[in-house]
Amino acid sequence: MLERVHVMGTYWCEDSDTLTQLGELIAAAKDHETETAVTTLQAQITDFTHSLDLPSAATSPAGDIVVVPVPNGSGRKRRLAPALAESVAEAMDATLLEAVHKRNVTARLRDTPVQQRLALVEAAGYEVTGSVEGHQVVLVDDVVMTGTTLTHLAQLLHQAGASSVSAVVAARTRRADQKDQ
Repeated sequence: MLERVHVMGTYWCEDSDTLTQLGELIAAAKDHETETAVTTLQAQITDFTHSLDLPSAATSPAGDIVVVPVPNGSGRKRRLAPALAESVAEAMDATLLEAVHKRNVTARLRDTPVQQRLALVEAAGYEVTGSVEGHQVVLVDDVVMTGTTLTHLAQLLHQAGASSVSAVVAARTRRADQKDQ
C-alpha cells in the first residue's frame, strides 16, 4: 500500500497545453539534460521536502528510512529521478538506496491508455534488489500521472518487507491528449 504521494506542483497549466514553470524545468532537465534545471529542481524539491511531515533521522531510529528513486527503463536517461532522490534523502537525513530495478524496456506510460497501464508496468519487470526489510521507504520520481507505477512499486516494496512506503514527486502530469487528468 502506498501511504501518501506528496506532489510538489503541476507540469501543465490548468486548462491549456502550456507547461508551468515547473514543467519547463523538468522538460529541460529530463529531455535536454540542462544542468541548471537539474540543480534548480534539486533545490526546489529540498525545500518542498523540508515543508512536509515526513519521518527523519531525528524522529526515527538510525537507518530506518531509505529513499529510493523510481528507475527508468534501460536505455533511457537515468539522471533526474536519482538526482531528486539524492536531494530528498539529504533533506530527510536518510539513506539513498537504488533498491528497485527495471528489467524490461516498455512503451512510455503517457502514451498508454489508462486501462492498459497496469499490464505495462507489470511487463516492465520491476524487482526489489536492495534490502528494505523493516525500513520506511520514500519513493522519488520526477512526474506522476495516475500513480500506477508508484502503487505497483509500493506493493513490491511491502512484499520485500518495507514497513511503510510513501512518495515524493516533483510534478503531476497528464497524457498529451488529455487536459484534465
